Amino acid sequence: MNKPIRVGVLGAGLGSRLSSRAKAKPLALLGGKSLLSHLISALKNCGIQSIRCALRDELLTAEEKKGLPQEEGVSYLFVNTESSLHTLVELIESMGSQSGPALFTMADTVLRPQDLRGFVEFCQRLPAGDCAVLTTTFVDDEKPLWVHVSPDGKAEKFSSEPGSQITSGMYFLQPQAMEIAKELTQRGVHKMRNFLAELTTRGMPIKTFVVSKTIDVDHPSDLDKAAAFMQGD
Repeated sequence: MNKPIRVGVLGAGLGSRLSSRAKAKPLALLGGKSLLSHLISALKNCGIQSIRCALRDELLTAEEKKGLPQEEGVSYLFVNTESSLHTLVELIESMGSQSGPALFTMADTVLRPQDLRGFVEFCQRLPAGDCAVLTTTFVDDEKPLWVHVSPDGKAEKFSSEPGSQITSGMYFLQPQAMEIAKELTQRGVHKMRNFLAELTTRGMPIKTFVVSKTIDVDHPSDLDKAAAFMQGD
């Protein structure tokens, strides 16, 4: 029987490049549904029972907050954080690092439902103590974070130097890794890439799960790309 997994969604960025489509990036529409709604539905279809979504408080009115997806097991955390790493830490504090590992995903990562299911099941089967990162060989990003992978599929280094795969915005973290994230923000560190690099520096075991393609929604044109991608183009 697969172990249950809880999920934290990082959606508290300013999303200024998508402001013409939505006040907050997770609410941008893709095929008539918000990115957040698509993600929650896909996670639910993978059997995820607990989903905590961090959204940017200053971008949402009280009415907009009431209009967010209200499904069983879905809860919200409203923050105005400095960076995605700070949002991660707010989620960790809210969800509790001592409750075991958790999967964290950016709200703007779009991937095929079967690939999401594959990653969830991969995380459920990992040995105790292992972290995981979703990666892809498809590169369409302004500043990709490259993953340098060992022959047995472990992340050896995260850097701006080109490698064989890039990160795709989904991370399965053990409590020890969560504590490192908290430590780094207390030291004034920003950015997820710095956190991931620190994990490899400290020798944390991180397995990679590679898929053929994901879309990182940053610009209005990315929504059109994502819609075509989800339709099989």
